[in-house]
Amino acid sequence: MMNKDCLKEFLLKSQSTNTWLKKLKKLSCKYNIYICGGYIRNILLNNAESKDIDVFVDSNREEFELLINKMSTWGNMHYGQYGSPRLYINDSSFEYIDIVPFYNFIVAGKPLRTIQDILFNFDFTANAIAWDFKDDKLLDPLNGIDDINNGLLRAVRLDFPEMTVSDNIPLSAVSVFWFRLLHYQNALGLQFDKDTERWILDNKL
Repeated sequence: MMNKDCLKEFLLKSQSTNTWLKKLKKLSCKYNIYICGGYIRNILLNNAESKDIDVFVDSNREEFELLINKMSTWGNMHYGQYGSPRLYINDSSFEYIDIVPFYNFIVAGKPLRTIQDILFNFDFTANAIAWDFKDDKLLDPLNGIDDINNGLLRAVRLDFPEMTVSDNIPLSAVSVFWFRLLHYQNALGLQFDKDTERWILDNKL
């Protein structure tokens, strides 16, 4: 188990020693940049870093374009089916970095304007933990660290709208969410909390 203070110490050390985290820290002088999701979750689960990281950026479109142009010099930039760039960095530390601007994280049917908005629209609490590069601050508004240490997979919200994932993928967001919860429950060795388990059973495909 790793508590919040130990996790913060680990992340502070990582951003001062890891080449790519050092680069992101440097960019945070001009941009509000956060790491969220599996990178932090996996540190908590097994004290090991992931081979990819999810970076969220609070910026307008013009600022984001400038950021991507700069980061493109680090490796090979490609755009995925959801319109967000993925930076492939041929390195032993990470294989790629997914870079998501707040304005492109569309799951709530309304604009998400803050990192708190973003975290409250993640899939489950173990993913809804963020590292703020600018302020060297750990954000855990949904107590994901406690859930991980208690072996729980708890959905952040169970009211996602019934809509297709994208124009190119004719699957409903709810169906994808259902499969995603089951996948990670099995892959991470966690147990569903009561509300999430009830939703899984009630929405069985």
